Amino acid sequence: MGLNCGMSTIKYLLFVFNLLCSLCGIALVAIGGVSMAKISELPDLSEEHNIKAPAIMFIVLGSIIFIIGFFGCCGAIRKNHCMISTYAFFLFMLIVAQIVIAALVFVYVGDVREAFIKGFGKLFDERDNPANRQLIDTIQANLQCCGKTSAFDWIGNMPQSCCRTGTAPLCAPYITGCKASLADFIDNSGDILAWVSLGVAAVELIGLIAACCLSNAIRNESRRYA
Repeated sequence: MGLNCGMSTIKYLLFVFNLLCSLCGIALVAIGGVSMAKISELPDLSEEHNIKAPAIMFIVLGSIIFIIGFFGCCGAIRKNHCMISTYAFFLFMLIVAQIVIAALVFVYVGDVREAFIKGFGKLFDERDNPANRQLIDTIQANLQCCGKTSAFDWIGNMPQSCCRTGTAPLCAPYITGCKASLADFIDNSGDILAWVSLGVAAVELIGLIAACCLSNAIRNESRRYA
């Protein structure tokens, strides 16, 4: 049984597409792992929201994309109708899931941002606690910020973590307050996750169309030579 020239081209294009998808899945897992390592340096400031969630979602999403892409590669190269159909179904479900994830991020990123800003404000108000002070230093050093709204929140007692250059209190402190930096960090993380999910879904839609065409061609060829 042999496919015509057009369908043979689709078969190899689908194979290459899924090979690239598998590599993208590995890349997403790597990005999620690196992000998890960096985010682990920051404390969870909200009991309702976990700041590690975006990194975890990247790791899970990358793993799923890798598995589905590998399955698609095998189905395309073996010209197996069942494998291609199964691959198309799971790819469709993955596309829907990614669109839902992006929508949820766009809808709830504001709530997450406000929760973490509120959590940092409470943490800063209780900065006399040594454990809280250490967490504030970690946040200021990682986000390159100082105080709740500015360095003036530390009048007379500015820590070294506020300093861009020099040694506290005689140093050049970060200009941005940590509430603003934390808001930007949450917003940027949410935007990256949402737009990457939509971008990958758009690419996967092309693979889904190609998989459906190839599956139909394989089925027709099988019926013709039956």
